[in-house]
Amino acid sequence: MKRFSMISILFPICVIVAFNTSACQKKQPEGLPDLFIKDISCMGEGLYITVGNQGEGSITEIRPSLASLAVNGEFVGDIILNEPTSVSGGGIAQPGGESRYLVAYPISTAVRLALHVDYNDVIPEADETNNAEPDYAIGPCVLPDFAVQKIELADDNHVVVFIENIGPGPVPDHIWLAEDEAECTLRIINNDAEWCVRSFIEFDPDKALQPITGIGVFHSDLAITEKGSVTAIIDCTDMIMEQNEANNSMTVTLIPSRTE
Repeated sequence: MKRFSMISILFPICVIVAFNTSACQKKQPEGLPDLFIKDISCMGEGLYITVGNQGEGSITEIRPSLASLAVNGEFVGDIILNEPTSVSGGGIAQPGGESRYLVAYPISTAVRLALHVDYNDVIPEADETNNAEPDYAIGPCVLPDFAVQKIELADDNHVVVFIENIGPGPVPDHIWLAEDEAECTLRIINNDAEWCVRSFIEFDPDKALQPITGIGVFHSDLAITEKGSVTAIIDCTDMIMEQNEANNSMTVTLIPSRTE
């Protein structure tokens, strides 16, 4: 079944029209164009799709050629091939050229994509059998990012650690499952002493880190009795793929208050 929706799901950085009327006056190379899907990858939160022309002929048709995109079997929208985000080698209008499309559709989990270029059969091609990628696995493109934001002492001199998800993506639900328990989720080091929380369900039972920019506050059982260095490390075994792995630790100097 053919779709003729003109919904564009592109978020173009700069729109370059690859097909133009001047091409109609030029002498055509022998043969026909041949579109193929060269690459599908993540670009920030969305998708970056590269379509190439591996045929011998150029494209002179100026009517909109459409590519359909489905995620996990659900139709998302049409990509207008005449309106790429960027091109090289003249774009798909020329033999050997490539056109790239930035699709503003956030991929926050692993998904299966189905992509079909020129599904409305505007462009005559040398090979019509290589225009589709029916089952392409990708994602997540949007990742969480744990950061240790603050370490302080409670009134009873127990260490309190503040962890924030500053990334664009949510935290995978499976990390709260018992079978996914890591050797260490949160490690707190005070001078030569070390103390660990093994599971996320123990560290964050209310799933406060689940919403984007969620903050988890952990009141540890570790009390300090003298001035010293305290280091907190979240996701100490790198169990979770993150946007930035370099901000998972913090070291501060804490001074305990007098307690009666």
